[in-house]
Order: sequence, then structure tokens, then C-alpha cells
Amino acid sequence: MEPTATVRKGTYKRDGYRCVSCGATSPLTFQHRRAVGMGGTIHRPVIVDGLTSCAFCNEAYEHGLQTVALLRGWKVKKWVKDPGRVPVWFPLERSWSVLLPDGSRVPTTEVAAKRMMADVYGEQWELELAA
Repeated sequence: MEPTATVRKGTYKRDGYRCVSCGATSPLTFQHRRAVGMGGTIHRPVIVDGLTSCAFCNEAYEHGLQTVALLRGWKVKKWVKDPGRVPVWFPLERSWSVLLPDGSRVPTTEVAAKRMMADVYGEQWELELAA
């Protein structure tokens, strides 16, 4: 399901109108952090469900970069009820942030981000991290 125009615009604004992964400014897409459609959520995404991504990185998240995308919070497992609990790595800023429902984000430490990931994913996170 597509985000509303307000959610899309708020996501782009929060992310500085650039791809969170590579910094490209075009062509930008709304990256669904949770799976949508077949086997995914049927709910219209809210701002913590999305990131700004260029079309190239968005495609890569679904294929070759899928594990990296999960480890960096660019994607979340479809069973995660609240993607706002999964922090996001912003490589251009070399920092982790927690996305808030109001469209802002709060920087957090790497230690806190890893703790949050472990709280959400449990043992699965530890296995992914070790691989």
C-alpha cells in the first residue's frame, strides 16, 4: 500500500531529500521498511514505516543488500509491529537515529541502537550479526 502524500513528503523532509544509504538526490522513492503487499502488511504506512531511498538502493534492499538493510534498520522484518522500535543507520552522518511518529528523528549511540535491535529481534539478531 502506498503512503499518503503527507507521509511521503514528511519522510523526504526528515531524510534531507536524499537517499539515506548513498546520498543520491534523484530518483527518490519511498522505501517501505516493512514488507507490503503479498505476505506483508495491509496497513497504509506511517512515517516510521518509511525512508527516503534512491531507486537503485531501494531495489538493492530487496536483493543483494537485504541482510545489510536489515542490520542497518533500512528494512525490518514483516512481523515487527512497531518499526519505530528499530533504529536506522545514516551512513552519511555516521550515526544511528530513532525515527519518531511526528516525522523527526533522535540520534542514538551505536550501543543503544544494538540494544534496541536485540530487544526487537532477540536471538535472531545475534545470529544475523554473527553471520
